[in-house]
Parts: sequence; C-alpha cells; structure tokens
Amino acid sequence: MFSLIFFLSQKFAGRGAKENFLWFLSLFSVAGIALGVTTLMLVLGVMNGFSNELKKKIVGANPTIYIEGRPLLHDYRQMMKQVSPLAGVQGIAPFLSSQVIYRSSHYLLGGILKGVDPLAEPKVTNLAEFFRKGGLDCLHQGLVLGSELARELEVDVGDQVTVIGGLLARQQTFKVTGIIECGVYSYDVSVGLTALTNVQQLFGLGDVVHGLGIRSDNIYASEALAEKISRLLKDRYPVTTWIQKNKILFAALALEKKAMAIILVLIILVASFNIVSTLMITVFRKTREIGILRAVGLSAGDIGKIFFCQGLLLGVEGLLAGLLLGGLLSYLLRRYQFIRLPEFVYNLSRLPIEIAWKDVGFISLAVLVIVSLASFYPARRAARLNPVEALKYE
Repeated sequence: MFSLIFFLSQKFAGRGAKENFLWFLSLFSVAGIALGVTTLMLVLGVMNGFSNELKKKIVGANPTIYIEGRPLLHDYRQMMKQVSPLAGVQGIAPFLSSQVIYRSSHYLLGGILKGVDPLAEPKVTNLAEFFRKGGLDCLHQGLVLGSELARELEVDVGDQVTVIGGLLARQQTFKVTGIIECGVYSYDVSVGLTALTNVQQLFGLGDVVHGLGIRSDNIYASEALAEKISRLLKDRYPVTTWIQKNKILFAALALEKKAMAIILVLIILVASFNIVSTLMITVFRKTREIGILRAVGLSAGDIGKIFFCQGLLLGVEGLLAGLLLGGLLSYLLRRYQFIRLPEFVYNLSRLPIEIAWKDVGFISLAVLVIVSLASFYPARRAARLNPVEALKYE
C-alpha cells in the first residue's frame, strides 16, 4: 500500500504526466524550501565560525583558569607545585597585572601592564604566535605593546614609553621592544607586557605575584578542573575560568545566533505556504481522480496519506537540495575564500564558516515539522471529499 501511495503522490505532483502547471508549482515549492535551508545553513555556519575564531583568540591570549590573590600570592611557588600534578593541567605560569598610565612623547593613555615569565608563559598562552615585531626574549629587554595601543600612542619598536602606576605613583621608562596582535581589540588596545621581574621591581613588590594562569587540556572542561583546584586550595583564593570572565560576550553571541535562527526559520515557514497552495490546487484539479480512487476501494485515510506524502516529499526534496547547496557553498567559501573581510575591522581576512552537525539536525527537524504541519490541512481536505460528489459532474 505504501508503494501505491508513494506512486500516486508523485503522479499528483505532475510527474510523468502532462501536468506542467502542477509540476511548476511543485518545483517552485521545492526551490523555496531549498533556498530557506541554504540561507539558514550559511548564516548559522558563519556565526559558528565567528564565535569559534573569537574563542580561539581569547583562549590563545589568556589562560583558561585563573588563581587570583587577595590581592597578592606570596606562596605561589608552593601552590604551583600543588596544582601542576593535577590531571588536565597542561601548564601553569605566574603573572602580575596592574592598571597603569602609558605616556609617550605624544599621548597619555590608560591601560594594563602585565608581567609574565617568558619561559613559563608559552605553556599557558599562545603569546609567541602573536608577535608582529620582536619575540619572547624582548620581554626582559623592555616593553611589548598591543598593536592598537602602540598605534594610539604613536610609538614603534625602539621608542620610549613611560609607565606610571601604583598607589604611590611610581614610574619607569621602558624601551618598546616588540608589538603583539592577538586579534581581540580590547586586548590589543590596552595591554602592555614585560618580564615579571621588571614589574616586581617597578612596584617594589619582591617575590610575589597577583595570580597564576593555568591552561587546561580541554578548554570546555575548565569549570570542572577549576572546582578541583579550588578544593585542593581549600577555597583560600578565587579560582575563575575563561568562560566566567567572558560569559557576557558569549551569552550575547549565543542569543544572537538563536535570534537569527528563529528569523531565518520564518523563511522556511513562508516557503511552506507554497506547499499548502500547491496541495490545495492539486486537490481541486484532481477531484475526479480522488473520486475514482475512493470508488475503487481506497479509504479516506489513504487519500489523506497520498497528499500528506506529496507535501512531505516536496519538503524532503527541498531539504536535501538546500543541504547540498549549503554544503557546497560552505566548502567553496572555506577552500577559495572569495569573500574577503577588512582585517582592520574584524581582525580576520576571510569569512569564517563552520557547519555543526547539531545545526544540520536542527534545520532538518525544523523543515520536517513545518512541512508536516503545512501538509496536514490539504490532506485532511482531500480525505473528506465525498466520492459521489466528486464524480457527480464527470
């Protein structure tokens, strides 16, 4: 019986017969669904790409877990020995961080001065990859500035910058020995880096730090690892993660993605109206055939299944065509990168696009649900046709 229903649903769509009008309506319905699926797939893929690129930059420029002092850690070396053996800890490094004022010969700007250990820092961040000028060895020799901060101060490698900070307003002049750019504007426009010993000397702190930065093997398991560290340290110091420090940003991105998905699903919903109209016109034009099928023994339920199957078939064809077209365009965008972005705005030279399987599943489920709902009324209308009335004027 299923093969008969499937065959009749194709025949009623104008396939294999001289029903060019119905065939055109069916093709138009499939195209509408396909374009909606392609659009939704590409937009979600681009938003995934931007979000993942941002995560890589944030995690690359910062530790995934922080142990912060109140305000200082005096026993940080012992603490490093305690935390390092924990499963999931890939690296650990001390740091000093303070708000300061940077003064060049042209401008005066506020920012953050961060002192790091040049030997331990590569185990925690990707700092070495961000250098546009200089390298890690430059940290001992002077000050490394974020690219945007250097541009605002109008300085370059070799110039002098005075750092002013501390409760007693200490100041020291550093030579700019390097420029870094991680791609996160808030970082590049505010952060200056130097060796940990230089900051300790500037503020007269001695052998103390503000905190420890930790890199976890799995960035998404940072919360669980942070809880282990907190228990190990008996909750003496705050332990936070990159997720907690950036939760507002990523919550905004997630909300934007959901909003765009809902808006674009409306495109598929509008396209499904074509399926409703196609099925209603098919019911009207096939009234005689419906009457004959009822007369030869098909039940009202079978007639409804024929038209429901026809609508579902159109939706599945549109879904498959949209997924194939969206997948092909995504591949071409990643392979040939023919859409270029202004790097000074986005810190990206290409359009990032990453298709997630869960998004493909969401799109497929949304299409099937919408198409099923759109096909229900025309199928019910066809099933309620009286065979006597259908053949009365034939």
